Amino acid sequence: MPRFRSAVILLVATCFFATASSATTVAMYGDFRVQGTFFSKQNYTGWNAAGTQTAETLNIWQRLRLHADFASGEHLAFRLGLRVNNETWGHGTLTAANPSTAVEPYQCYLQFSVPETHITVTAGYQPISLPHTALFYDSVVLGADSGNSDAAALVVSAPLIEERLSATAGYARLVDTNRTFATTPSQVGDELDFAFLTLPVTVPGMQVTPWGAVAILGRSASLPSPLRNTLLSASSFAAPSAFSNNQNTALWAGCALTAELPFPIKVSADGVYGEAFVTDRKQCRRYGWFVDAAVEYTGLTAFAPQLLGWWGSGEDSGLSNGSERLPTINTAWGPRGSFLFNADQDLTQASMNTTPQGSMGLVLNFDRISLLPRLTSMVAFSYATGTNSPSGLRKAVAVTGGPGAYVTMGQDLAEGERLYSVACEHVYALTDAVSLIGELGFARGEGFRSSIWGRRMVNKAGNAWQTALGIIYRF
Repeated sequence: MPRFRSAVILLVATCFFATASSATTVAMYGDFRVQGTFFSKQNYTGWNAAGTQTAETLNIWQRLRLHADFASGEHLAFRLGLRVNNETWGHGTLTAANPSTAVEPYQCYLQFSVPETHITVTAGYQPISLPHTALFYDSVVLGADSGNSDAAALVVSAPLIEERLSATAGYARLVDTNRTFATTPSQVGDELDFAFLTLPVTVPGMQVTPWGAVAILGRSASLPSPLRNTLLSASSFAAPSAFSNNQNTALWAGCALTAELPFPIKVSADGVYGEAFVTDRKQCRRYGWFVDAAVEYTGLTAFAPQLLGWWGSGEDSGLSNGSERLPTINTAWGPRGSFLFNADQDLTQASMNTTPQGSMGLVLNFDRISLLPRLTSMVAFSYATGTNSPSGLRKAVAVTGGPGAYVTMGQDLAEGERLYSVACEHVYALTDAVSLIGELGFARGEGFRSSIWGRRMVNKAGNAWQTALGIIYRF
C-alpha cells in the first residue's frame, strides 16, 4: 500500500499549505459506501455476456470518493478528486495479501473566470455530459455517469442574454492511441476527438437546450470494446481495415426540453439524431434516432407518480448498408427507477444493463414515497421491447464472433423480444450523514430468439433477481 500512503500524505500536505494561505480556502467532501448484493441470473442466464463464465451470486462491494476543492475568491478554483474505485471484498484493492494500488485520481481540473467578463473556463480531467432531462439519468450519447466516466477536456461557458440564454462549448480528446509519436514514419489517424456546443434557453416555466456535437475518429485509433460496440457498425467492428478513410466524422444534433404546466404536471423530452462514417464505405455507416419523454404529477405530497417512455431506431435486415442504431460515445441513459437500466441507483450492480438504442418501452415510477419519517422509497414497473430486425441481429452476431461480442442477449433486443421488471429502493436516514439503503429488483425476459443467440443461451434464460443492503456515509 505504499502508493496509498503517499497519496494520502500528499493530499493532507497540500490541504495544510493551502489552508495556511489567507487567499485560498479548501472544502473537502465525498462519500463512502459498502454493500452486500445477491444477484441471481445476471444477463438472464447467470453467465457472462458470451456464456463462457458463471456469475457469482453474492458480492460485497466497497468504494470511496473524496473531493478537495481549492478556491481563491469567487473566480478561481481547482478540483482534485480521489477514489478507491468500486471493488469487491477479497479482490484487487481489497485483497488481504499483496493488494493492488488503492487510490487513483479521477478528477483533476482548473476552473476560472476570464477577467472583466462573465466567461468561465474549465480545463482538465472533468465530468462531461451532454444535455438531458432530469428524469432520465444522464446522456444517451455522452454521459459522465456521476463522475465515473470523466474526460480530459477544455470547456468554455458564457451568458449571452442574462437569465435567458447562455452557451457552452467544449473540446475533449477521448482517445490518443500512440500519444506523441506514431508507430510508423507516416502520419496515421489514431485519435478520437470530440467537440460540442449547447445553447440553453430559459423562459418562465420552460427550459429548452438545443445542442450539437462532432467527433473525428482516426482509422488506427484503438477503441475500448464498449465504445467500439456503440460507435461502429457490425460490418466495420471486426477490423480497422474496413474503413477507407484515414479520418471519419460523426455528427449529432439534439434537444432537451423541460416544462412546468399551469396545473401540477411537469413534462420533459429529449431527442437526438446522429450519424457516423457517412463518407466512408456504406457498410461502415451508422446512423439513427433516439427520443424519450416523461410526465410527472407534482400535486401530491406522499409520492410523485411518473410515466416515462422512449424509442430508439433499430437495425434493419441487412449489414451491407451499415447500422441504423444511434451511434454513441458513452451511453449512461436510463429512465428513473427502472431495474432494466442504470438509472442512478444508490448502490452498484443494480440493473440489467439493457441497451436503449434499438429498443422502446415504458416505465411507471412512484418516486419520493414518504409515508414514514426518515424513510423515502421508490417503486418502478418497466417494459421494453426491441426495434431491431431479427435478421439484422443474427447477421451481426455471426460476423462479430458470437453473442456478447457486439450485441448481447437480453440487452440488445430484436422485434418480438420483451423485458418486464419491477424494482424498489428504500432509503432510511439513520443520521443526517448516514443512510441505510435496501434494493430489490426482478426482471423477466420473453421471446429470446434461438436463431440469433443460439439454443444454448436461450434454453438457459430465466428470471433475474437482485437484492442489496448497503450503508452510505456522505461527508
